[in-house]
Amino acid sequence: MQFLLFAVILMEGYIVLASELLAIRLVLPWIGTGTDVISIIIAAVLLPLAFGYHFGGTFRKRCREKGLGHMSVRRKLLSNVTRSTLILCVGLSYILLEVFFGALNNLGIEQRLLQLAIYCAVFLVYPVFLLGQTIPLVSHYFSSSALSEMTGKMLSFSTLGSFLGSVFSSVVLMAVVGVHYTAVFVIFLLCVLIFLLAKKRQIAYMATAAGAFVFMLAANSGEQMRSLGIVSNNGYNTVQVFNSSKGEETRLMLLNNNLSSSYKTGEGSIFNYAKLVRKYYLEPIAKAEPKKQILVLGAAGFTLGDFDDHNDYLFVDVDPALQKAAEDHLLLHKLGANKKFAVIDARAYVHQAAERGELYDMIVLDTFKAGFAMPEHLLTREYFQDVKAALKPGGFMIMNSIASAHFEDDYTRRMDNTLRSVFPHLTRTVMPGSGEEFNGWEKTRLGRGMYISNVIYIYRNDPAGDKDMAIYTDDKNTYFLDK
Repeated sequence: MQFLLFAVILMEGYIVLASELLAIRLVLPWIGTGTDVISIIIAAVLLPLAFGYHFGGTFRKRCREKGLGHMSVRRKLLSNVTRSTLILCVGLSYILLEVFFGALNNLGIEQRLLQLAIYCAVFLVYPVFLLGQTIPLVSHYFSSSALSEMTGKMLSFSTLGSFLGSVFSSVVLMAVVGVHYTAVFVIFLLCVLIFLLAKKRQIAYMATAAGAFVFMLAANSGEQMRSLGIVSNNGYNTVQVFNSSKGEETRLMLLNNNLSSSYKTGEGSIFNYAKLVRKYYLEPIAKAEPKKQILVLGAAGFTLGDFDDHNDYLFVDVDPALQKAAEDHLLLHKLGANKKFAVIDARAYVHQAAERGELYDMIVLDTFKAGFAMPEHLLTREYFQDVKAALKPGGFMIMNSIASAHFEDDYTRRMDNTLRSVFPHLTRTVMPGSGEEFNGWEKTRLGRGMYISNVIYIYRNDPAGDKDMAIYTDDKNTYFLDK
């Protein structure tokens, strides 16, 4: 009997922590990530968990007050787990979340943190509250004389389950079988709990568990993911590849619902910013001697420099599955021998490169997460200082960003301020979208109520020139000498 009880506690701890991590990962395509997103989801787990502990501890008292007599603890546990299973089946299914967040946008609810709060309220708070009652409910099965000892054991098993839910789910399952099957595994554990708690006569609960598992498996199957164009779905990215409306020879790659790469057979990327980089900065050095060392932070589809088999390229990204996804579904060929891939966070890499004294002729910053947003730790002055430290004299830093063309929001102004504090003399170019003409008088709307454009920053490393911050005034004007 004790083995069963501790197994229930262990699985409850695993399920709660794994569901929290899955929620953080699953909302990424629509909400993005960052400390704000993570803190809201953690709060949406910890607060109902605390209330669940308290509510479960008063179970007997409430039964007496409501005249329910000696209501079965087993039945209460069974009811809690079953209701949690049914809600989490929806809240942890990618295909259903597409419908959910699409409905929020159609209702005019476009603010991402408000969308996240609604998601948490609908799919996380109540299931976690129910599961939080497990430990105090299970404690009724132990003798009061040994309750302190049993409480320690129950908490240790619950924490062990949380540890496994954190490490095994993210490090092993998401990496090996994908996020969608990790979600299926969590529902499977909930169904196992239902079968462990149900008695022979409680067929309805067992039938519900079986139905929920079949539904979850069908909604998150590999075939279902492929029907959505998903070619990789791990702890870092949901990668989708589609043929564009321009024909099968042109393909598009989306990372977490963000249009990240394009590729046309024989031509390379069709994005205007990529064409600019190719024409003015890569083609002129295609046969240069000595070879140029080019660092690309944010690999996406590995399309940059695809035509160049001469210079050395190093692509850096945190997602180890990106290279295979790009080679198999976007490029349709292997990377050239002069193209290398390092699986590491961009900030960690440039910081280490700066410490090692590694220098590059060109560093391209093309790092995005979701919703046109850049990772917040890749927007700081300290990060850009490391990037500059890894540039050779005369080398170029080229940054692709999504921002307001005319500095109409705080983010655009402050990002520009931050860049110029490190790269004092840099060029800012607003790029039209593919197939579009840029009209400076009109705003470009790219979803979620944001008026933004593709903005390219270009900086040439000139240590001596950077020191010249002199200006012209009526009192002192050296224009005729300088010119």
